[in-house]
Amino acid sequence: MGAMHIRIVCPEHNAYEAEAAFVSVPASDGELGVLPRHASEIATIVPGYVRVADQAMGESDHVFAVTSGYVQIADDEVVVLAARAEDLADVNADEVREKLAGFEEQLGNLSEDDARRAYLYNEIAWCRLLLAE
Repeated sequence: MGAMHIRIVCPEHNAYEAEAAFVSVPASDGELGVLPRHASEIATIVPGYVRVADQAMGESDHVFAVTSGYVQIADDEVVVLAARAEDLADVNADEVREKLAGFEEQLGNLSEDDARRAYLYNEIAWCRLLLAE
């Protein structure tokens, strides 16, 4: 079984780049598993988790929370383009819980038609994604 190359890219940074034996991404129509020699494909991804197995399918050596974006698969390269991506191994759960509480408090203080609600909903959803695993 060969390996393939995976890159997870965000506007701010290159979140991850390595060789992988198996990758699964949260595609809009369900979890999409990718092995070497996968057919070329471009799919929309939804908020969820990208799981990377270094050696064998069925292992998750790295798990990344991602927001919506795209995945492109071609020539044994998987490129995940997401608005945000974070390695769950780097997440400080206490910090995230503190942020989440702050965002929820701010949301509670806003009027129904406040334009900042959408921003806060996004931040709350992101924090929950980081804590869900």
